[in-house]
Amino acid sequence: MTLKRFSRKFIILLALFVAFFLVTLVFITLDAESRVERVLFFPDEEGRELHGELRRLPVRDSRAGNIELYINEIILGPATIDLYRLIPQGVKLESLLVDDEVLYLGFSENLVTTAENVPMSFNGIIEGVEKAVVFNFPEIKEVKTAIGGEPAVIR
Repeated sequence: MTLKRFSRKFIILLALFVAFFLVTLVFITLDAESRVERVLFFPDEEGRELHGELRRLPVRDSRAGNIELYINEIILGPATIDLYRLIPQGVKLESLLVDDEVLYLGFSENLVTTAENVPMSFNGIIEGVEKAVVFNFPEIKEVKTAIGGEPAVIR
């Protein structure tokens, strides 16, 4: 009698485990389909070159939404301990507009005042963001950046 009870409990527990496993597998599969791999670029300690970091980002409804999420991930900084921020901490993406093949980005004014807190020069920051966007979104051919509403001038 006790052997039958144990077998029945075991079968019920096993069935619950299998059901949980299948439900989890379905959710993982659905989640994987709604994400895309993007390469985020961050400088090394000297700021001489940018290194890629692969992240799986959720897919947004629009191209502008995907680019905005991508830029915000760059602002968050690297997950890899050997890399450094490309954009200084505290800088905000204030505006983003996609017009056919041109992307207009607007960052907060503190990008200029806090640029010395990252290994890249101001020009390196702007060029790094532009190259990263074009690399990940090949349909974008040109990126125009503004800081505090004024066009960024690269020297």
